[in-house]
Amino acid sequence: MSRRLLIGLDSGGAKTAAVLCDETGRVLARVRDIGAAIVGLPDLRFYKVVGRVLARLCEQAKVALTDVERVAMGLSGVDYADEQAEQHRLIAARFGLEGRLELVNDGLVALWGVSRADAVALFQHGSGVTTAYRAAPGREAIYDSLDVAEVFDVRRAAFALTARMIDGRAAPSELKDRVLAHCGVPAERFAEWAFRDEAARERRMAVAPVVFAAWQAGDPAAAEMIDRAADDYVLTMRVMGERIGAPFEAAFGGGVITQGGTAFQLRLGEMLSRQLPDARLAPVALPPDLGAAVFAAFRAGLDPKPFFAKLAELETA
Repeated sequence: MSRRLLIGLDSGGAKTAAVLCDETGRVLARVRDIGAAIVGLPDLRFYKVVGRVLARLCEQAKVALTDVERVAMGLSGVDYADEQAEQHRLIAARFGLEGRLELVNDGLVALWGVSRADAVALFQHGSGVTTAYRAAPGREAIYDSLDVAEVFDVRRAAFALTARMIDGRAAPSELKDRVLAHCGVPAERFAEWAFRDEAARERRMAVAPVVFAAWQAGDPAAAEMIDRAADDYVLTMRVMGERIGAPFEAAFGGGVITQGGTAFQLRLGEMLSRQLPDARLAPVALPPDLGAAVFAAFRAGLDPKPFFAKLAELETA
């Protein structure tokens, strides 16, 4: 019997990751490249990066792209129903994937990587926010991929609170000194630096570990900030749980959250158990490219649970 081949691909602003598997979940090739997120219709950069990734996968696995039964792509920028049909048509035509392409928002392939449970919800906070849930396989939904409602962000809050501590609107704590040391600027220059210096955005995006370290050291301002973040994360999870309408597995991930370590996961787990007794905290089992492969298997008519289990073995090996 010939192999059934599947490709899962995840791409955002920072990176593109893809995997080629057979129908059992055995990985035949895996590739990473730069990001290829789209805004509106795909552009030449997108085609170049994704074309290179697909070619490298097939070269590693010694197969032709025409031999691949299903290609699932999760892309940042697949957000609007009125654009998705044209995005799908153009990408499928460019790579000869008509009838074989599954194109979804990258949050949905991340969701497929959380757990093999039927009902699951995902809250990720990294460079952006990903919130998605499903009541059963095939009934996945994005909650707020655009973060229009602005999930509480300890990075923005840390900069704002530091400025308030400096100008007298908030009582100073050790957090202020930690943030200033992280940024490498004196207090009297902080406001101007934060507003004008090109390095300020990079420093702000990397400040979460500073806040978590201050929290673990007992800083009261950092503790209040971490509590506000946890409250907002669990609130979002609670609303997704209401939409699921059944017991479900809840996962929190992404760079900002993982930088909080075990202590922050325990904090989230405590809040979750109090507010959502029907939810069970679960770690994210698979990265998004493998989640995309599980989604491809499901859309190809395979049972996703043993496929998921096989890939999970790979990740823990």
